[in-house]
Amino acid sequence: MKDYFQKIFRYKTTWVLLAISLFSILLSVCRVAVTGRSLFMFMIWNLFLAFLPWFAASIVYVKDIKNKAVIVIIILFWLVFFPNAPYVLTDLIHLGKGNSAPVWYDLILLLSYGFSGLIYGFVSLQMIEEKIKIVFRLKHVEILSALLIYLACFGIYLGRFLRWNSWDLVSRMNLVIQDVLDRMAFPDRHPTTWIFTFLFGTLLNMVYIVFRQDEFKRMYGLH
Repeated sequence: MKDYFQKIFRYKTTWVLLAISLFSILLSVCRVAVTGRSLFMFMIWNLFLAFLPWFAASIVYVKDIKNKAVIVIIILFWLVFFPNAPYVLTDLIHLGKGNSAPVWYDLILLLSYGFSGLIYGFVSLQMIEEKIKIVFRLKHVEILSALLIYLACFGIYLGRFLRWNSWDLVSRMNLVIQDVLDRMAFPDRHPTTWIFTFLFGTLLNMVYIVFRQDEFKRMYGLH
């Protein structure tokens, strides 16, 4: 683990993520201290779930893992939790639900968590991209990344509106699969699912195009 920490903290993104995560948590703690209400403390848990795919991707990225089967297993773990990262952006839907703090403060708080989740997700996707290109020699990996973002947005819909989460893939897999297959077999019955997936996925893909540019990667230490 010492070798892992030495390597991962060489990247500027690690320090940026640490800083914005601590800033987000501090905003939540200050809100509770001033108002006496724990309205948005659940955001800390959502931030942890956004951290998990980054952690999995960082292991694949910095560790010299030779076994392709192990790499695939870690990537599958990453894929299951990847939607949790951009999902945090959708917590903006809670803005205005509590009147114990100024709305501008809650806006900053929710945006802070949202940006944290988005960066965790995009950095983890970039790490997976780089590893796939090296290990599996996959060409046009950016197409795969675009599809993964759309897939993540489908997962975000399942989580935000149907209230499924990543753990349900283990504990209630049959029910999750039932909802997924129903939407795939009868898309005309679930237009909101596919409109949301397409629109949110397109938005995130456009942002990711900027994120993955060489200038950005050099700036944040991904090379």
